[in-house]
Amino acid sequence: MSFPRVAILILNWNGWEDTLECLESVYQINYPEYNVVIVDNNSEDNSIKKIEDYCAGKIKVDSSFFNYQNKNPIKIFEYSSTELQSSKLPEMDIINSVKPNEKLILIKNHENYGFAKGNNIGISCALKNLDAEYVLLLNNDTVVDKDFLTELVDVAKNNDNVGFVGPKVYIYSDKNTLQVAGGAQVDLKHGEVDEIAYHQRDGGQFDHYLEPDYIGGTCILCSREVIEEVGMLDPGYFMYWEDADWCFRGRKQGYKSVYAFKSKIWHKYGASSDTPFKMYYFTRNRIYFVKKNSTRGEFFLFSMFILAVTLSKSLRQLIRHHDFKMSYAYLKGFFDGITLSVNSKVKL
Repeated sequence: MSFPRVAILILNWNGWEDTLECLESVYQINYPEYNVVIVDNNSEDNSIKKIEDYCAGKIKVDSSFFNYQNKNPIKIFEYSSTELQSSKLPEMDIINSVKPNEKLILIKNHENYGFAKGNNIGISCALKNLDAEYVLLLNNDTVVDKDFLTELVDVAKNNDNVGFVGPKVYIYSDKNTLQVAGGAQVDLKHGEVDEIAYHQRDGGQFDHYLEPDYIGGTCILCSREVIEEVGMLDPGYFMYWEDADWCFRGRKQGYKSVYAFKSKIWHKYGASSDTPFKMYYFTRNRIYFVKKNSTRGEFFLFSMFILAVTLSKSLRQLIRHHDFKMSYAYLKGFFDGITLSVNSKVKL
């Protein structure tokens, strides 16, 4: 059996504890051909030092999902994002000579570029420097099953026109409850998503082939071929909806999104509190996504709908909660989403 080389990209921003648990679970997988790449979005919580200490064996990760394995020190190949803009890295022969679970590529960004651009820096490195045949985006607050990557690659290789593949995602704090089976369906008329299997107990009812509208960005596998044709994530989103956008752009090129039910991960997913920052981007990007994927007539009708929704939410925040910042975030998200120019060229 052949094993295509996979670059596993983990984006970190002020989350070193989650990142170390994720890393330890990844280093215990059965898949033999991979490189782990951490892209740090200019963290301010000493993340770089903690990651270095872990790689030196100074931090032992405690988890209910696995037993920590004493191993040889993990060799770190550290670069700034500006270094990676040059030609192919001269250390490639050295990197390739080190076992997958004994090396880490660490990319340091000079600012917080958000989910899309931060991952794009890692994707570009993987394709230009690591000879990756597949790229896997993996949230840092996840823990993976030992066979998760084998199952994802198997589905990608053995089905026609596959663009994006996602696993069965469980909730970390409730190990047999699903967050999502691969991804979600999209209602373009209202700019809403319906996550498949959301918060359902896993009784095997989703152990079958599915083609969601898109694969959730918690864990998404994509091939070099697809990225070179479709492009990378649209950095215009910064956060929220960029995963759906990526898959929809792939679908326009004839690529499917596919759920690999034998692949399993656990995600530290919970009901986090809403903030003006989150609501601004969610509102803006909801509109931006529909604009990119609908006709003018469809977008006009959606605009009337979302205007009413936004005004209702904004007034509720102002009148009931006296929260001017949240009220303003909804309105600004609406107007910025309406006026944001569509980026159709997100190439390497």
